[in-house]
Parts: sequence; structure tokens; C-alpha cells
Amino acid sequence: MIYEVGKPFPGPVPPQEGAVLEMTEGGPVVLIQAPGLTRPEVQAFKKSFRSYAFWRPPVPVPIAIWAFEFGKPLSPMDVNFDAKKARREWVDAYLETHDGLKNAMVFHLLDGPILRANKMVGLEPAAVKLFHAVIREQLAADYTPADFDRYLAGVYNYSTVEILAMGEKFKHKKERDL
Repeated sequence: MIYEVGKPFPGPVPPQEGAVLEMTEGGPVVLIQAPGLTRPEVQAFKKSFRSYAFWRPPVPVPIAIWAFEFGKPLSPMDVNFDAKKARREWVDAYLETHDGLKNAMVFHLLDGPILRANKMVGLEPAAVKLFHAVIREQLAADYTPADFDRYLAGVYNYSTVEILAMGEKFKHKKERDL
């Protein structure tokens, strides 16, 4: 696929405002849907996030949550992941560490169907290892999509700021932007 800023996004577009995490053949991708983006918001996205957190809530179903603290005027945002909803071969490829830990995460900033900006960042290996552990826990656990959604709904009684505070926090180093 070809990703061109200012052009329609060449894949499925999230229908509502917010962020989603998908596992692709190339690894994890965050799609941020933000209709009516302003120039300062796009610039804040391009500057990257200052810090981020990974949180595995203490609920019976393993849930992986990332929270990213972008600069103003962007709000902090969070995404969750359920490996059982992703293509298994892509999840397995992501978990494979024979050639080293894959710590890249791609972000696409969308304004409706239009790609406004994108970036690839390198996450701290310790954060990626936490994510891998929850993914493995998900793959081994016996739960239904309804179970996952029910516990996730409870988790979202917390705000993104609270999730950032509860998760294991990491400073983002801009030199990790790939």
C-alpha cells in the first residue's frame, strides 16, 4: 500500500473519532480518527508523544492497553488490543524474536478518510516485552469476545489520564522515531 499525506487512506477507516490498534502483517498500527484536525494538532502529532504507558488491568481477561501523551492541543489517547481478534499469523510474526525484538509501532493520523500525517516510532524494549507477555496470555486464555468486551467496558470507567497514571510509564525519546 502507498500512504500519501493529503490523500485518502488506502485501507479501512475508523468510522468514529478515537484511536484503534490493529495488528498488520508489518506489526502494530494505531489509526487515529480526528475529524476537523487543526494545523496545531497535526504539528503536535508530528512532534510525537512525550511519554506513554502500558497497562494490563487487574481483571480476569487479559487486556493490553497503551496510552500516549501527545503535546497540546492534542489530547492523550489510548488503545487496547485483543490478539484473538487479529490474524494469528500476523500476531505470531510480531511475537517472533529470532531476529530481534520488533519495537516499531506505526501511527496514522486521519481526518475522516484523509491521511493527514503518519509516523513510525520505536518503543522501549521493556514496554514491548510487557505487550508481548499480555499477548501470549491472551492467546493461552479461554475467554470469548463478549468476555473481553465486558471487562474492557469496565476498564473504560477510567479516563486516559488515569490509565497513563496506572500503567507502567515510559519516556518517549524522539531519536526512537524511525
